[in-house]
Amino acid sequence: MKEIVLDFDKLVGEGKALGRTGGKVVFSYGVLPGEKARVAVLKEKKNFIEAEAVEIISPSPERAEPKEDHYLSCSPWQIMKYPFQVQSKKIIAQDLYYQTVKENIILDKIVEAGETFGYRTKIEYSFTETEEGLSFAFHKRGAYWQKLKLPQGCALISEKVNRAAIKILQRLREKKVTADRLKTLILRQSGNSQKIVAGLFSKDDALEFSAEGIEELSGFILAWSNPLSPVSLPDKILKKEGEDFLSETVRGMDFEYGFDCFFQNNIPLLEKAVMEMESHCCDFGRTLDLYCGTGILGFCLKNRISGLLSVEISPSSYSWAVKNAKKNMIENAKVLLCAGEKLDSEIFSKIQTVILDPPRAGLHKNVVKNIMAALPERIIYLSCNPVTQGRDAMFFLEKYAVKKAVCFDFYPNTPHMESLLIFERK
Repeated sequence: MKEIVLDFDKLVGEGKALGRTGGKVVFSYGVLPGEKARVAVLKEKKNFIEAEAVEIISPSPERAEPKEDHYLSCSPWQIMKYPFQVQSKKIIAQDLYYQTVKENIILDKIVEAGETFGYRTKIEYSFTETEEGLSFAFHKRGAYWQKLKLPQGCALISEKVNRAAIKILQRLREKKVTADRLKTLILRQSGNSQKIVAGLFSKDDALEFSAEGIEELSGFILAWSNPLSPVSLPDKILKKEGEDFLSETVRGMDFEYGFDCFFQNNIPLLEKAVMEMESHCCDFGRTLDLYCGTGILGFCLKNRISGLLSVEISPSSYSWAVKNAKKNMIENAKVLLCAGEKLDSEIFSKIQTVILDPPRAGLHKNVVKNIMAALPERIIYLSCNPVTQGRDAMFFLEKYAVKKAVCFDFYPNTPHMESLLIFERK
């Protein structure tokens, strides 16, 4: 494999360090700004090179010792001291906004995480075969076809979750289940109750397996997942033991969600994000909550809303949103099972506030079109991807001004973050 030595001077959008050699830009994880490093070339194109660190020749004073050998696959910023991570995320977010919006969006602040390891409430382990037999693995960053063995699980999730995972793995080994029959093991933990639910996703619908007696688990689901799909979805439930849902308390409200539902990963920072929304306005009026998941954002703002329509495309998340509305006695809310882009445009014309928390791909063009046609008084936009958020903001800024811009470090030791933009109509 070709290796080159060069200086790196900054971090860019995906959290990689950037350097230059021979007229080409070089991107590499495992290197910090200000470092000279020897890197191995993974991919070389006409104008750029993708690489990975082999040797750090001149280390940065911001460098930290990573906790794990596999850190590049799960949390490539383990090599940075935490204050430098926070500072870097703020710079990266503002750079990404400028690149997409073509004007400066200055962040009011970035809210730090309380815990930098063991904070995740969900983790997904793949499988591989090793000399010890069946083992957990992560796909290698930048080389998805390669897998890295995980002897002790991952430090981003709690020790209790990893204990449960390893007990499941040991039972799979005892039953001589091979990696080609399995897809992934997903484990989720409630931050409040510390209960854990595990879902084992199999490519083989004849697989028989039980997790009964694993004391760390409050529930276990064995599911067949279509081998042709790249994601682990429960296409058929083969077995259910114990509970198939978890609960969280957020801002004094109780939320339940299924093992296959989206739910925010970092509850303490989610609560701070809601507080930032509340601090912006005392009365949101009639509100539309798109991509509502299990209802958490709109329901947490119920006291500032005169009427709420929460919209969700996932049948599972929708059903839990309905239950959560009843559980928390939210009488001014209606939950609708529908894709946001398929909503009648008349609905947009009757609202004062729209809440948006879309997936990484951002907003569908029809959602943007309907918002810009109706021009509600304000837009509250929480995103896990500043690039697509900036792309959407470019349309909104024709008629709106950014009144609040805050980032939240939901994902320490990674380059990822959540960003909140609140727009008011000009």
